[in-house]
Amino acid sequence: MANKINGLDSNPARASETTAISRTRSSTAGDAGSRAPADPASGVRITESARQLAALEAAVKRLPQVDEARVEKIRKAIEDGSYTIDAEATATKLLVFEHDLDSLTRTTR
Repeated sequence: MANKINGLDSNPARASETTAISRTRSSTAGDAGSRAPADPASGVRITESARQLAALEAAVKRLPQVDEARVEKIRKAIEDGSYTIDAEATATKLLVFEHDLDSLTRTTR
């Protein structure tokens, strides 16, 4: 059983000397057609997808983590006894969540 990165039973893995290895894609290549100009100092290229992802991440970071007004509303309802739990709605949402999760894991296997 192979359990070491260098080969079986401490024997180094060997590649044939006649085997040519070529790179099919540059490691700095981004999405075709959406490359931004390279930074002259570092040669780094940022794709448009990466720019959009960074903007989305920044927008999410600016959102509050907790909706304080909703928390206060629920807190008051619990304190005055008017907060009710709809067990059937909760159970339905749990079942839908489990179904969606199961569907997701089936497609990724």
